[in-house]
Amino acid sequence: MWPLGYAYAALGWPTFHLWGLMHGTFVAAWPALSILAFLALGYLPLFRSIDDAALLMAGLVWGLLLATAFNIRHALGFEIAYGLFSATAVIVAALCTFAKHRLRLALLVISPLVFLNLDLLLAPPTLEQTIFDLKALLPPLAFSLAGYVLGSLARVVIKRPPRTA
Repeated sequence: MWPLGYAYAALGWPTFHLWGLMHGTFVAAWPALSILAFLALGYLPLFRSIDDAALLMAGLVWGLLLATAFNIRHALGFEIAYGLFSATAVIVAALCTFAKHRLRLALLVISPLVFLNLDLLLAPPTLEQTIFDLKALLPPLAFSLAGYVLGSLARVVIKRPPRTA
């Protein structure tokens, strides 16, 4: 995880910098980077390639950036946070247009955000806290699924055979 920490520290971004990784955000970074490494290994001859690996990797990288913005959404302002969610919908739509497994891609994009929101290191949350955490995940999920729908519609339009007279 140190390359991610150094990159975030060099760019001055919050959440996944070295200090943040040492103090809990590795809970979100570790699974995302593991999935990213698994997908990247598919390009080596010794390992089996996964369909849509490049698209899934691009979506997962955007998910790490989105998790940072989601983590500091109160500092950024909700206008910027919802602008990033809108960008997520556009990115997911563009990736889903070309992906074979579109729903998998749409859910993978928000997976770092879900992992960041789980708080696995803390004491088991109360029911109210769990409901609050799940409600906080609804906007990114909605925007990601909207991108999935738009990408699926774009795929249908692109694959439509030309009309003949």
